[in-house]
Amino acid sequence: MIRPLIAAALLASVAALAEGPQTLTIDDAVNEALQVNDQLRAVRYRAEGAEDTARSARGRLLPVLSASDTWQHWDGPFVISLAPPGTPSSGLVARNINTNVFTVAAQQPILGLLHRERDLKAASASADASRADESDAQTQLAEQVRTTYLHLFAARAGVAIAEASIEQLQKQVQDAQARYDAGTITKADLLRFRTAVANARQQLIQQQTLAHTSRQQLLTFLARNPEDPTIEFVEPVDLEKQAAVRPSESTDELINRALKNRPEVARAQKDAEAARANGQARLFELLPEVDVQAAYSNVRGQIFQPENSSFIGIVSSWPFFTWGTRWYAAQSAQRQADAASSLLQDQRKQVAYDVASKAALLEAGFVAVQVAETAIASAEEAYRVTSAQVSAGSALTTAKANLARAQYERSIARVQLDRASTAR
Repeated sequence: MIRPLIAAALLASVAALAEGPQTLTIDDAVNEALQVNDQLRAVRYRAEGAEDTARSARGRLLPVLSASDTWQHWDGPFVISLAPPGTPSSGLVARNINTNVFTVAAQQPILGLLHRERDLKAASASADASRADESDAQTQLAEQVRTTYLHLFAARAGVAIAEASIEQLQKQVQDAQARYDAGTITKADLLRFRTAVANARQQLIQQQTLAHTSRQQLLTFLARNPEDPTIEFVEPVDLEKQAAVRPSESTDELINRALKNRPEVARAQKDAEAARANGQARLFELLPEVDVQAAYSNVRGQIFQPENSSFIGIVSSWPFFTWGTRWYAAQSAQRQADAASSLLQDQRKQVAYDVASKAALLEAGFVAVQVAETAIASAEEAYRVTSAQVSAGSALTTAKANLARAQYERSIARVQLDRASTAR
């Protein structure tokens, strides 16, 4: 069973490769992931189910219409003899051997509308909370795709820097070998050059591995074959340019916007509303149930019942003593409402902290880029003037790698802040 699946995947990859590479931008990747992600689809189904639950609760406010039809075949007719004992008489047939009763009824709750309306309010709030969950899942997935996309290109930049460093160091090894053969440097000097090449190759392997795993993860987000060679990702230049500019809003302004728009806050708020409405519904359930009922009945085969009859009336019931089960259920619902209100306040605090910490990380990213740019300038000057080119070259390579890493980490911090502050 596994081999046919593998063969099918390989054939699909070969066919796609024959068609040529497919180019995807970072926005293309996000949009595709939002369409094919299974977890997001599951959240969406749960939200739709919650909305159906709310529609069901709305239907309980309306009259209940029912119909029943009973057909019975007896062992014989029921005959009442009206003659004195011992006197022959055909008697009176009170019930035929076959009888049929057809009934149509309608019942409308009156006092019960109080708790049913609160149940509807709770169900509607829960449905809104589920939709907020869907929005939260969408933003989280979009953030994961964007950060993975940036990790991919950060690793590719590291690969390019390591390859350039190896090429440069190999030339120095050749020069050092010639000087060693001429007797102008020692064996230890030559080994330092070779060690520098080995270290650069090790960095290259690490960056190549990181680029490969980031690409696999990104393709997995897109529900594609992780080894699909036909996808070409475009460098997110626009996102990098945006990340190079500090946000125009202050941290307090970002926090206030997040508190208004974050789906996590909306979810907690709707949960609190649902819990509060559920508590009120349980209190109203302590009241009697009073319904208006109307029915039409058609009876055949029974002489003492009219063939057609109808009525309208009031039906009431009140389980006024249930050993505290309904009372404590109402109290429990009230406690759950208090808990949901506390969780709402906690969620607001968590969102405020999340935005503030992401803003601090972005600011640290700007500082890291500035430091890396200064380090590159210093390393380039040191490489130009120093005779110990191995140490200077290694420092320059490290500085370039640090700058590339700092730039992409700043871009990642900007993506995270945008998601935290609902700017994206």
